[in-house]
Amino acid sequence: MRYVQHQIQLDSTSGYGRRVPPRATGALLMVIPTVIQRAIRMRFEGRSTAVGRQAVWLESASDVRFIDHYGEETTTLVFEAPVLGEAAEEIYRQPDMFTPLPRPEDTGFDLLGDILVDVAEGNGESDRFDVPLLNQIGHFQKGLDGDFQRASFWGNRFEEGASVHIDSDVIEIARQLRENTPSPRRLRISGVLDMIRASTLGFALKLADGQEVRGVLQQGNADKLHEHFQREIVVLGKAVYRSSGRLLRIDADEMSPASEADRFYSEIPKPTRKRLDLKEIVREQQHKKGLAAILGEWPGDESDEEVERALEEVS
Repeated sequence: MRYVQHQIQLDSTSGYGRRVPPRATGALLMVIPTVIQRAIRMRFEGRSTAVGRQAVWLESASDVRFIDHYGEETTTLVFEAPVLGEAAEEIYRQPDMFTPLPRPEDTGFDLLGDILVDVAEGNGESDRFDVPLLNQIGHFQKGLDGDFQRASFWGNRFEEGASVHIDSDVIEIARQLRENTPSPRRLRISGVLDMIRASTLGFALKLADGQEVRGVLQQGNADKLHEHFQREIVVLGKAVYRSSGRLLRIDADEMSPASEADRFYSEIPKPTRKRLDLKEIVREQQHKKGLAAILGEWPGDESDEEVERALEEVS
């Protein structure tokens, strides 16, 4: 199996070089393998965590090794990571009826780099992360809380001069994205099982209005997907949302043939935010005037100043 080298440069005002503090360095070395594995799973399965035994391909693809460190003022950690096209060869061999797979030459570090770019931009529409992955990014704080202040990643697809990084600002953005993400909601929805990726239990459901949504069967085997392929089914599970409030995926617990009554369940439930976004409500109801624009949506815990500011910004 072919491995590619990746470097992580750690910046510090103390200029540790090769003489690194073990606590902070150890904390980073503990976080990296898990965040890499979750980045890979997110890209292939559309979810960063799952219950049950890990697939062999996932273990191979996330087999990251720490091989060296060097430096004079800054500290550079050197890793090796397998290319995904060889580590997850069984998935790349299958005909793709789903979302595009990563480049075969990519590694888990490349996928993590893509995620960090989206997080740093505060991209609430991104489908590259979910709440557990944002939580894991927050764990970098354990190694960047004083001894080191910044970690820059490069190698393979990301050149040294165009490296991505994580610091307290990026960690704070990840926290905000996590806090703004609506909680999952139970759902019952019908549609045609339009596409499947049996190797990861992924599927796409075409709804009555033509919208296609992505999902993952939480437990079971590929036979369940093949059994219902191209048929109208009803799915029981949870709607999982992006930070923007749009649907990220369906976590399906059960799927069965749809009855006539099930055809009424054809809409994704709207997210319930942890805190009301006044500007979003006004934008969604621009055809209404005054208090009618927010009637039925007001939680009653915003201050007068917050209300005035929000209304001014969308007026």
